[in-house]
Amino acid sequence: MRATPSTAPAVDAPLAPDADEPDIPTELDIPAPPTWLQRLTAYRQPLTLGFTLLLFVIGLLACWHLLQALDPDALRTAIHEIPGERLGGAFLATAVGFLALAGYEWSACRYAGVRLPLPRLFLGNFCACAVSNAIGLSVLSGGSVRYRLYGREGVSTADIARISLFVSLSLGCALPVLAALAALSDPHDAALALHLPEPLLQAIAALLLAGITAGLFWLSRRRLADSTLPGTIDVMLGKSRLRLPGLRMSLLQLVITAIDVCAAASVLYLLLPEGPPLGAFLLVYLLALAAGVLSHVPGGVGVFEAVLLAAFAGQIGAAPLAAALLLYRLIYIGLPLLLACLLLLANEARQYLPAGRQALRAVAGPAAPVLALLVFLAGIVLLFSGATPSVDVRLEHLSFLIPHRLIDASHLAASLIGVLCLLLAHGLRRRLSAAWALTLGLLLAGALLSLLKGFDWEEALLLSATAALLASFRRAFYRPSRLLEMPFSPVNLVASICVLGAALWLMFFVYQDVPYEHELWWQFAVDGDAPRALRAALASGLLLAGLALLWLLRPTPPSIDRPEEAQLQQAARILLASDQPDGGLALTGDKALLLHPSGDAFLMYAMQGRSLVALFDPIGCAAHRAELIWQFRDLCDLHHARPVFYQVRAENLPYYMDIGLSAIKLGEEARVDLPRFDLESKNKTMKDLRYTLSRGQRDGLAMRIFEPGEAPLELLRPISDAWMQGKQVREKGFSLGRFDPAYLRHFRIAVIEFEGRPVAFANLLETDAHKVASIDLMRMHPEAPKLTMEFLMLSLLLHFKAQGYERFSLGMVPLSGLQPRRGAPLTQRLGALVFQRGEQFYNFQGLRRFKEKFQPDWEPRYMAVPAGLDPLVALADTAALIAGGLTGLVKR
Repeated sequence: MRATPSTAPAVDAPLAPDADEPDIPTELDIPAPPTWLQRLTAYRQPLTLGFTLLLFVIGLLACWHLLQALDPDALRTAIHEIPGERLGGAFLATAVGFLALAGYEWSACRYAGVRLPLPRLFLGNFCACAVSNAIGLSVLSGGSVRYRLYGREGVSTADIARISLFVSLSLGCALPVLAALAALSDPHDAALALHLPEPLLQAIAALLLAGITAGLFWLSRRRLADSTLPGTIDVMLGKSRLRLPGLRMSLLQLVITAIDVCAAASVLYLLLPEGPPLGAFLLVYLLALAAGVLSHVPGGVGVFEAVLLAAFAGQIGAAPLAAALLLYRLIYIGLPLLLACLLLLANEARQYLPAGRQALRAVAGPAAPVLALLVFLAGIVLLFSGATPSVDVRLEHLSFLIPHRLIDASHLAASLIGVLCLLLAHGLRRRLSAAWALTLGLLLAGALLSLLKGFDWEEALLLSATAALLASFRRAFYRPSRLLEMPFSPVNLVASICVLGAALWLMFFVYQDVPYEHELWWQFAVDGDAPRALRAALASGLLLAGLALLWLLRPTPPSIDRPEEAQLQQAARILLASDQPDGGLALTGDKALLLHPSGDAFLMYAMQGRSLVALFDPIGCAAHRAELIWQFRDLCDLHHARPVFYQVRAENLPYYMDIGLSAIKLGEEARVDLPRFDLESKNKTMKDLRYTLSRGQRDGLAMRIFEPGEAPLELLRPISDAWMQGKQVREKGFSLGRFDPAYLRHFRIAVIEFEGRPVAFANLLETDAHKVASIDLMRMHPEAPKLTMEFLMLSLLLHFKAQGYERFSLGMVPLSGLQPRRGAPLTQRLGALVFQRGEQFYNFQGLRRFKEKFQPDWEPRYMAVPAGLDPLVALADTAALIAGGLTGLVKR
């Protein structure tokens, strides 16, 4: 059994003559009381969701106030009166807008130094932009789509993040310039639309352009002579070097953004019967767009409409403007989103078919989130359909065949299914098989009910198509789990509340002329659309409230405790049957264990701050790795903690990407290919190693291996104490073991004897698979011969080669292999700088040179963490775990 050393500075110290050896402290550090910033960070998500919900409600109230006098029949008439050629022009403008958006992607790829095939670039841009336009949070939503599509082209996570950030910031940086130009192009009409004095508007626009010009001039003064990539410039901001697009790329991007904005605005402008002056309309459109983005409401729903209604409802008329906004949402937002979902699913199916059915889990990454989005949209359709009247002609023909009580029941049941679809989308996103089965049945039932409640065949066709897609990707939902055990999702709940609130708003708007009476609840008739909608809204609200209450009143999540002896024994059995000896660190007992229900795999983790840090990939059966990773994500959600996976292998990165994490490189692990390791080779390195081995034997060094529980620990403890005293370190932990008899009794121990007395030792990490072996603790007495450590490593390599092992791990060298090139991620450049120039803190390069003597293969190791600022916090929390607490970070 073997535990791969950590990337913290003390991790691989045993293998280098000048390094330090860490372990765990014997006493716990008393945590300091949280600061106000920590408390604010802990409630960051609820505060953000509460703010978003507040702005959504304000937007709906503003729209209600502005449309209060609007007759629904007038809205219906306004929609029918839009000429067909204007509708065709809106579709054409949408196509032009998305072609312009591809220009964003092209510029972003040039900025990031990435080359992509044009078909892949167009597909990635269209799908990412369509999803981010509808959902919002373009860096995250669009970035996840790009990762799935561009990752197969070999584009790194950092470059994908850079592309997504460039695309998102391009519009934000260009909006002030375009808005100022639009205001100055027609100041009179713009002032009327914004209800501002014309001189004040002109002054604001001029000051804005002057400020932007001054900022560009200030940046140009800090431009460096050498640039990172063609078309970009580097500037110095303080002590940081920042890459920016050059003047030519910036001007080109401004033109691309202007085309994009004008095309998107034209979609809405063409749908108006008599539009306002173009300059004023474009200015208000830009302001509405900015308000929708800043509100963080998905798609800016309610906020975007409120700004435009406030500006133009009196000038154009509420009915034509509302009709244009409705069709704008369908043409520019809804249809591209639906097409993007279908393209993503088709792309996944194309990747899946050549790979074979057993490989679906690995290649059907986006299938689950895309289908979850489609199911959520199906829930919206059912709720909005329940809030609006049925087509009279269809209902009259249907009433001859179906009793009106059945029509009422179908209407009510369809709305309830809509609520369940909203909530089950969260389970589909988590790939729960129970959510898949229940959702499939509900969609088919919803399709039938849509026909029964008013012969809504369009609605039934949409639900049936979604069910067919869901059935096609059955294997993407591989997690056996009970739905009641699904972690609570505040985001999903707030989104469902927003949808239900919008449906209520729509119902009261449509039936605002129907006088409310208490008897309205109990009116059952074929033409009783208002009572049906009222009952459906009440039942939907009660169902959502009941399920949310059931979610909130569940028992508290299980506490995170250290494992009991029975769990440690089970982990030891799983470990011996695996080919992952690094799982031996679970036997230290300082980490909690997450066991797979089948009992043949586990994951070890510990809590630090708001981070739950898992050490290594799941240990045991490879088929259960994805499920264990999802279980750990569920556990983190139950505890409102940040999921962190420390020292994971590249082959498992798709599993971590699947739960929404990104990867950063920590270093490289040295693994010796034992069949290829030959001391009789004639190269100089092997000649030096032969000399080391023979010299040690002549000097009286010999290796002796003790079976588990038989090593003379009373003779080895002084060696360990002298080692730590000489290096001035204390016992640490998490990513490597400590000198503890309860821990060491699980392993064979190799002891180096000098003239019959022990001078060095290491506990061996092995499994019954005989594939990989390694060591954990490796400690040497300061008075031992100089070549003792090298002698021990050579003796172990030859021993395991004779035993038929395939590889021997020398552990990881922190920060090794990180590239300092310009344009690399900041964390990677900082790591490379520390590796090259941080020898006074830790012998990074000496450790690499020591391991290079044995001619190993170097394999990268990663940390999987949420995106944003979380990687820095996760690294600090992990370092605190390894150091034995926050005080251990400043103590050796």
